Amino acid sequence: MRRRPGGDRVTPAAGPGPFPEIVGQPRATGVLGRALSSGRLFPSLIFHGPPGTGKLATALAFCRALICPEGAGHPRDRCRACRRIDERALVHPDVCVVFPETRKKFEEGEPETEGAASLDLQERQAEAAANLAWQVLIDRIRQAIRFLHRRPSEGTRSVLIVDQANRMDAPAANALLKILEEPPPHAVLILTTSSLHALLPTIRSRCRAVPFQLVSRSEITSYLVEKRSMGPEEATLRSGLSGGRIGAALDLDLEEFRRRREDLFKVLEELARRGDPGIVVARAEVLARGAASLEEGLEILMTILRDLLLLGAALEAGPEAAAEAAPGLINYDLAPRLADLAARLGPRGPDLIQGLERTLEAIRRKGNRQLLVEDFFMGLLPGAALPAPPD
Repeated sequence: MRRRPGGDRVTPAAGPGPFPEIVGQPRATGVLGRALSSGRLFPSLIFHGPPGTGKLATALAFCRALICPEGAGHPRDRCRACRRIDERALVHPDVCVVFPETRKKFEEGEPETEGAASLDLQERQAEAAANLAWQVLIDRIRQAIRFLHRRPSEGTRSVLIVDQANRMDAPAANALLKILEEPPPHAVLILTTSSLHALLPTIRSRCRAVPFQLVSRSEITSYLVEKRSMGPEEATLRSGLSGGRIGAALDLDLEEFRRRREDLFKVLEELARRGDPGIVVARAEVLARGAASLEEGLEILMTILRDLLLLGAALEAGPEAAAEAAPGLINYDLAPRLADLAARLGPRGPDLIQGLERTLEAIRRKGNRQLLVEDFFMGLLPGAALPAPPD
């Protein structure tokens, strides 16, 4: 018999709530907070939404609320149980986290993710996200199922989190489905995914879906300033580059970003001033040579072109409009240089952005990287038209 979500009772939470660190997710935290406050617990949940929006962090906060002997409102830094459920060092024996991985890693004896050994969850998540061929393996799911069937070591709950659950292979998904149909009374399962509909319909039907959303720039900026003690300029730049993802704002290597952005900005300035195809070939060769980071470099270039489009339109409307547009720039710290470049390239902004989007798509389809970048750079020369990359 399948147990209906919401049919289990827990001790109601008290105090300020379990989600003080979660930014810009009122809908998700509201659903979970009401479940805790009412004492009715969903035994199986799916946290779904864009990457970097705090799904894993919220899952761990929910774990702390369930497992903390002092209740959900207890300060986590004073509680031994809460301190052991941390994104940087998971050591609690009643929390299991599963990530996509390789068969080789599993067979070489990667530790069972049962909290028995400290796990850096942020590092494991980032590694899995960067290797899209990895999968959540059936053998790891079997270990997790054994973990759930055992009685909790310290409290009354055992929690299994499957991160990036849409990357389960078919045998793993079917194995997990069985325990979703009849979970042990002490078990809570949380699946996180960037694509709800990539999960089996039978899995979705047995879980309560909890949506996550992109976070506004202002919320991310406020969080970075108030909670992470960043300066306003750094916080504003990080939030603008984050694309609404709090994880991206926190993980950004700002020094490396600024270095690469400066190199790309100089290329734009050089090509906009001079109509020399030889420069195009040389600059495209240098950029394409960084094979692993070419797409990332072109994404940085996209933020610059987006700012040029915005500022170019504002400059046409007059000085006052340009001043009003400045806070909306992603690379606002380069505003004076952007204004100078916008006078040359701004009117062509829509064509440039479309051309770069086509170039990125062609590169992702395994086109000739250097030739594609050369074609795009040729379109930046004065008076040139942007060619369409080949199919």
